[in-house]
Amino acid sequence: MGFELERLTASSVIHAERTILCSLGASAVLCLSAPFFLNTDRITTGILLGAGTISAGLFGVSAQISESKEKVYKSLLEADLKALKQHLQGQAAYNYVTTAIDAKRRVADYVNRLPITERPRWIAEYQLQGLVTLPEPPAQHQPSRTGIPNPDIADIDEEFVQSIINPGAMKVLQAIAANYPEYIRIDSAWIDELCDAASNQNMTLRSNHHFYLSGGTQSGKSTLAGVIINKIGAKSQTPAIVIGSDPKDDVTRWLCKFSRKFDGMKALRDWITFATDQIDKQKARVSIVGGECHGVPELFLAQDEVDSVYGGGKGLPGMVDADTAKDLQGFWNYIIKFTAGLKGHGVFMGQSPLSGETGFSRPSLKNVCFIAVGQTSSYILDHPQDFLNVKKEILEILRQACEMLDKAGVRYALVIPTRGNPFVALIPEFDIKGLEQKQDSKPNNDTVNSSKNNQQSSQQQVDWYEEIRKWATELGRRPHFQEIKQKWHELTGQELNEKGVTLLLENLGFHDN
Repeated sequence: MGFELERLTASSVIHAERTILCSLGASAVLCLSAPFFLNTDRITTGILLGAGTISAGLFGVSAQISESKEKVYKSLLEADLKALKQHLQGQAAYNYVTTAIDAKRRVADYVNRLPITERPRWIAEYQLQGLVTLPEPPAQHQPSRTGIPNPDIADIDEEFVQSIINPGAMKVLQAIAANYPEYIRIDSAWIDELCDAASNQNMTLRSNHHFYLSGGTQSGKSTLAGVIINKIGAKSQTPAIVIGSDPKDDVTRWLCKFSRKFDGMKALRDWITFATDQIDKQKARVSIVGGECHGVPELFLAQDEVDSVYGGGKGLPGMVDADTAKDLQGFWNYIIKFTAGLKGHGVFMGQSPLSGETGFSRPSLKNVCFIAVGQTSSYILDHPQDFLNVKKEILEILRQACEMLDKAGVRYALVIPTRGNPFVALIPEFDIKGLEQKQDSKPNNDTVNSSKNNQQSSQQQVDWYEEIRKWATELGRRPHFQEIKQKWHELTGQELNEKGVTLLLENLGFHDN
């Protein structure tokens, strides 16, 4: 033990001193009492009394010296006892853990001898992940989903968001989902359910008005954002209005066609001004028809790179100043708090969903549907008090599912609806057919009228590509850059930028050498 050597050394000294004290005490008593019991002469009596007095004096001095040593020895005994107690507790804990591990390994050995079909159930029930062997057949593609329901708004981002799911991981996940169906979703209907709740035409039954999608680079969050906008926009009673801010300066490939988009960080203030004006116009529409919002279009306000441009309230050095960051924070919270009853939808994207990174107030956090893609789910699971209201058991189930899917390399998301239980869901494939829709470089000032005109053109089914193809065929040669740009403007009223003209030429079959 920690103090055993010191205790043994002190013990030998203490025992020797105790022996000496006993001898001196006995000698003093015997010498002083002997003259009373023995018939001795005067000289002998004097010697005995003198010896007794000396022994008594030595006894007193030795007792005082020994007293301090006794205290030290007592302290060593207590310390050694505590050390022994701690050692025994540690040994007991070690024996408990090793016994539990051995027991679990014995259970795993037994489960490995059971039929393969039974193993996933016992893996989930007794937490035997990594101890039980599962078959690993070749990876298989899941069935493709149907296309996005509103091709007039839809755009292309990725053909596949999730392409491969490890069958072994899927079996374990199915076993967990069987016990916790409300918290583990392995079907592909969860996105439709979120969007159906957000687009319910009965305003009192609506939920998930706003979305925050967190994910790393190439995580597929922009794809999900486009899918959500398209699915909700497809149910808009009049043409949906989609306004957005893309601080990455037109780098993100969006799945939706914008009524107006502000590219780059220099346009952030213009974005705030324009979007605020659109909210005011939406208020005016609602004031005419009433709170049920009959005939009012869905209004989408999309913001990418939320945590980057906010920067914890300090902005992005050299790009976004602190005042703009604070204005963005106030604007986002304004969207969340005051546009839900106007058929407004804030669609926010970033890497971190934490309040300190997004600037969302705590009340705002409760009114946003969070979709944390992949490893960004750890932000929420490590700070559950800000997002979740579930028992520790459920929190641990969500954590285990995320860790397992992470190791299996499966695309997944932790979803927290504004109503209902949080759940871990697989991100399905999106088989999106069609060409990427180009954004208008100079959209009309009246976004609503522009959206209505686009809808009317769609209803008339005028194929502008076919019209310009006929024109190019009649021309008999490759059109010049300015020629095709001017012709497109004459036909559609839209101005194409350089990239748009190049893509149009490629679509017509005129590729650069």
